[in-house]
Amino acid sequence: MKKLSVILLIVVIALVTFLSFSCSAPKLSGTYEGTLPCADCPGLQTTITLNSDGTFHMEETYLERSDKPTITDGKWVLDKDIITFTSGDYKFEYKVISEKEIRWAPGGQEITGTDLNWSLLKK
Repeated sequence: MKKLSVILLIVVIALVTFLSFSCSAPKLSGTYEGTLPCADCPGLQTTITLNSDGTFHMEETYLERSDKPTITDGKWVLDKDIITFTSGDYKFEYKVISEKEIRWAPGGQEITGTDLNWSLLKK
């Protein structure tokens, strides 16, 4: 009976590990882009590429203010439906809406009650 319990426990752990890896990086990997709201310009053109190895590359360009993008590279992790991006001391979050959409979620909280577009769509 003890052997059966140990084997069952190992199978459950293996299944949970497999499902958590198969549901995160491969499905989310890719490039997301869109124009986010900006307080003092027409928008912030944002492109984030999520790599399956847990790294990301982000380019942000302030429309009508600069022609050179700000580049940020770092690591990302998925916890439930929140992607946390880190680059040195810089940290920010997006909520996974679907495999094709992520939405800026400062502090892990989705922005609601506004008509502004905080989403990036998968290319």
